[in-house]
Amino acid sequence: MVIINPSFATQPAALNRPSGPAPVLAIDRVLTAVVVGQRAEHLYELASGNLRMMAESQTALRHGEKLLLQVTGKDHKQRPQLQILKAETGLVNSQLRATLPQQQSANQLLANLSKLSTMPQQQSLAGLGKEFIGVLPDKAQLSDPAGLRQAIMQSGLFLESQIIKDTLSNRDLKRALLRLSHQISQQLDGAKSETNIEKADTKHPPLAKEYSPQTRLAPLPSEHMATKTAVESYVQSATAKPKSEELPGQLHPQGRQVASLNNSDSDIEILQQILRDVRGTIARQESHQLLHLQQSDKQQTQYMVELPVRGSDGIDVWQLHLQKFSHAEDDQNAPDTPQKDKQDQHNWTITLSFDLPGLGPFRARVSQQPDLNIHFSADSSNTTELIKSQCHELVQRLEDQGINAQKIECRSEPISVDSSPSYSQSLLDTQA
Repeated sequence: MVIINPSFATQPAALNRPSGPAPVLAIDRVLTAVVVGQRAEHLYELASGNLRMMAESQTALRHGEKLLLQVTGKDHKQRPQLQILKAETGLVNSQLRATLPQQQSANQLLANLSKLSTMPQQQSLAGLGKEFIGVLPDKAQLSDPAGLRQAIMQSGLFLESQIIKDTLSNRDLKRALLRLSHQISQQLDGAKSETNIEKADTKHPPLAKEYSPQTRLAPLPSEHMATKTAVESYVQSATAKPKSEELPGQLHPQGRQVASLNNSDSDIEILQQILRDVRGTIARQESHQLLHLQQSDKQQTQYMVELPVRGSDGIDVWQLHLQKFSHAEDDQNAPDTPQKDKQDQHNWTITLSFDLPGLGPFRARVSQQPDLNIHFSADSSNTTELIKSQCHELVQRLEDQGINAQKIECRSEPISVDSSPSYSQSLLDTQA
């Protein structure tokens, strides 16, 4: 018997303790263990290599959970006391600090890729854009439960785990972004080489080095923009509509953006802008992945997913915040039921955020705790009335699948930025 995270505030449940000597573990020894079973409240069976041991833990553990333990001493009964070592978050924090200034929504990239199709001189780059857009899911796919699940799994959030499992799809969004980044980088290197050869004797200053993947609102001013008209045009276009970029982990409807490419841009300027957009979109995906790694609450799992979705009139970004709350449900009529017979129950809350043409910003929150409740919020009263007029069809479709919607609400109210507490705390700690 060993003691994990000893605390005098909570006493383990009464139980006939297994007989036999406690394992001999040297002070300061660090070992890895896996939770292979739970015998009673606070009492777990662990496996560490060939060593099997029972452990009293004041920290709730899950079956199959991997632990990194350090021996800190012994109690008055000579039982080893172990402390759970916290996962090293320094690397995660440093990576998050690096990606936060670079991240941007996929909306700007999608707008610029669509713009390329109208620029005849950029046929090769437009072809790469069409290839990338072809990977995106469409509305028909997301209207089907299996299709929606597939789109979430291919959103890029699970790329690395799928590589390990050898289940990676060619339609994974992050994989497509990385491929597009590589292709554009090659074209940019080729274009720069040609420019250097053709303009070796030019008096124009060289192009500035690439900056972090932030999308420009207007062409960057350069030294040859000496006329007053050009400078005024740049200032007006840059200040006309300030850009608001939400942080990862924040849920706020994202509408379509205007392309920042101009027909007068040079090939190198276009390639640099698209590359910045691609890298900014990758940085945002990686920020969401890093935020997920920072979660410490074992009873709550959260995912932030942003899905670019193709429609007949363009591409929109759908935001999904999925929260799963786990807890063990006791049988009140059988208080002596063994812990292993208790079932783990999961409550879900799924928040969807949209900003669609003609409808404006709106949000849908679906919670199952345990009854199904649905709450719609919309900026526009016309959108609210439209949703209300379709609620009966939603109820009927749910009933056809054996789902009883206990409560459906629809309100007209301003859509504010919604942040999960765990995400907000992670970002606050990182920025501090």
